[in-house]
Amino acid sequence: MEPPPESLPSGPVAPARRRVLPFDPRRDGFAFPNTFRWTAADLDHLGRELRPLLRGLAVAVPAAVGAGLRGRRGLVAGAGLGALAGLLRVPEAGVARIARRWSSFGLCGGMALAAAERWPHRGAGLETAALQPSFVRALLRRRQAAALRAAWPQFLRWWLRALAARGEPLAAAADLEAEVDRLRARLDAGRPAVVGLAGDAPDPFSLHQVVAFGYEEEGAVTTFLVYDPNAPGRTRHLRAWTADGRAHVATDLPTGPKGRRGYHIHRTPGRVAMLFAVEADEG
Repeated sequence: MEPPPESLPSGPVAPARRRVLPFDPRRDGFAFPNTFRWTAADLDHLGRELRPLLRGLAVAVPAAVGAGLRGRRGLVAGAGLGALAGLLRVPEAGVARIARRWSSFGLCGGMALAAAERWPHRGAGLETAALQPSFVRALLRRRQAAALRAAWPQFLRWWLRALAARGEPLAAAADLEAEVDRLRARLDAGRPAVVGLAGDAPDPFSLHQVVAFGYEEEGAVTTFLVYDPNAPGRTRHLRAWTADGRAHVATDLPTGPKGRRGYHIHRTPGRVAMLFAVEADEG
């Protein structure tokens, strides 16, 4: 997870800053992993809540393909076909069929948002780690919906840019710096932050959300301490920095190939294309 020395900017080293909240993934995260079996209620909820994202994809993906094949005319034609598919509800109609190709699914956004929201009220009831999946499943679906509503434009934006970058760091240094500042400000205010992680995995549903509960600055690099719903009880890290106008994010989350099942977040192991703060409505 160490950044390559040649990618780091040179110059004076700023004084170190550190802010870590007393959020313990072993206590304040869920003790079960982010893996659920489909039910009819899950599929109905998924179709309703993914409608804005699916319609955005229905326009953006054909437009991007058309532009790549036939330039400006292809862009217009692809966008038109995508918009027609959205009006005919083709994307939603295919959600259940596609979802059932996988025996399980994740609610990382719901788990991350629920854990972050419960933390200020710790001590007022059961610890988050003591909650059983069956007891909180409906809550997680609702908070997943809230997280997706807040984050899908950013996910779509950075996923498409990551695909176009073909594995190269994004020319988005100012954007990354702004998101790092936003996350640090939330943590400085004493609140855990939900973080969206985007990469170039071919499947947009392989993108991810985690909870940042602390950060450490070391020169030009900011390291966020995070709770990952895929890894109960563990603390993982995101290292963010900019160099030569490009955004760099390294991580010890397991990104990259997943055997025969595609990729998680990003094609490159140990890397993420972009991180950003997810500001969802309070539940």
